[in-house]
Amino acid sequence: NLLLLYVKHQYFDQAADVMAENTHLTFKMDPYLYEYLDAIIVQQSSPEEAFRRFDDIANRHTDNQRKITKQVQECRQNNDEDAVKKAVNEYDEALEKYIPVLMAQAKIYWDKTNYNMVEKIFRKSVEFCNEHDSWKLNVAHVLFMQSTRTLFSTQENKYKEAIGFYEPIVKKHYDNILSVSAIVLANLCVSYIMTSQNEEAEDLMRKIEKEEEQMGYEDPERKIYHLCIVNLVIGTLYCAKGNFEFGITRVIKSMEPYSKKLGMDTWHYAKRCFLGLIENLAKHMIMVRDVVLHDCIQFLEHAELYGKNVACRIQPPLSAAAVHELQGKNTVTYEARLIKGLLLLVCDL
Repeated sequence: NLLLLYVKHQYFDQAADVMAENTHLTFKMDPYLYEYLDAIIVQQSSPEEAFRRFDDIANRHTDNQRKITKQVQECRQNNDEDAVKKAVNEYDEALEKYIPVLMAQAKIYWDKTNYNMVEKIFRKSVEFCNEHDSWKLNVAHVLFMQSTRTLFSTQENKYKEAIGFYEPIVKKHYDNILSVSAIVLANLCVSYIMTSQNEEAEDLMRKIEKEEEQMGYEDPERKIYHLCIVNLVIGTLYCAKGNFEFGITRVIKSMEPYSKKLGMDTWHYAKRCFLGLIENLAKHMIMVRDVVLHDCIQFLEHAELYGKNVACRIQPPLSAAAVHELQGKNTVTYEARLIKGLLLLVCDL
């Protein structure tokens, strides 16, 4: 459990130290788990070698799954229900071991933003994983990221493919839509907009708004960010396409009321749009009306006011030096003041 937690939170050096100091215990571990952890640690120094190791593990998993599939078919032919149940459970367990290996393998190329290669890896595994929610979700993410980087002629097809994977996930939890990750809802809304399905996007956003209002009545103190993040992602999309006036205006409106919508995640999206705006203004690539710039200043002043106790990033728990370095700077107030200063400097306001 300790090793898995280290790996999950990317403390790879600590994981390597624990394995090196306790070699007598590593021999007692599940061989698949040991090989998986070893490959992840190797990935930090040699991604190519890690990919090869993950590939070896994945091939063994797929061979095993084919063998179990054959057993299931034989048991069904013999009408042996108990044996079928046992084989199906065995198959499900094998699949749960295979999925983390597949995701780790795909992450090597995801980190390099080589989304075409990630898609190829997922397509190879469709035989076994096409019904698994984690696989479908990650395929949807890959298709969405590809659609933001492809030529306009193929862009719409990628968005449509992404919708095909996102929609079943959202519809499965439609009665409790806030249980779905906000970024999944946001990506689905963007995909609808980019394929001219604006009514579907509006229906989904109305559904999210209705559930947020209901939850607000039940627990007035609770902060809910789903609709805010959906609007932020849509605003970010417009900013990325060069329409900063509409994009920034959408970002600003999505953060109201600040007392409930200003949080670590929402600030992360918002500040990227403002930094993009400042960069383009500094390069004299865009012109923005004065009224929009004044709205930006006003927004940053509100963020400064309400962000005193809102952290910008999670402080690493195992690094005292990093915590000391971030003291006083890891707040929305600090970053909002800094961004406001940059904007005033660039615009000479």
